[in-house]
Amino acid sequence: MSGNKVSKSYNHTRRTWRPNLLKIKTEIGGTTATINVCTRCLRSGFVTKKINVTPANAGAPKAAN
Repeated sequence: MSGNKVSKSYNHTRRTWRPNLLKIKTEIGGTTATINVCTRCLRSGFVTKKINVTPANAGAPKAAN
């Protein structure tokens, strides 16, 4: 998307709005894949993030600060 950036003195210069993309790991068809996903799609639940759980830290309680 594009538009104008307007300064305090009302000067107009062209600018672009870019999507907020994140590289996340997800499971597609039984295999793990890294894809670029916009944060709105991630928040809406269209894509689920794959969480890596190893046996060493699966049941360990979190340390209190």
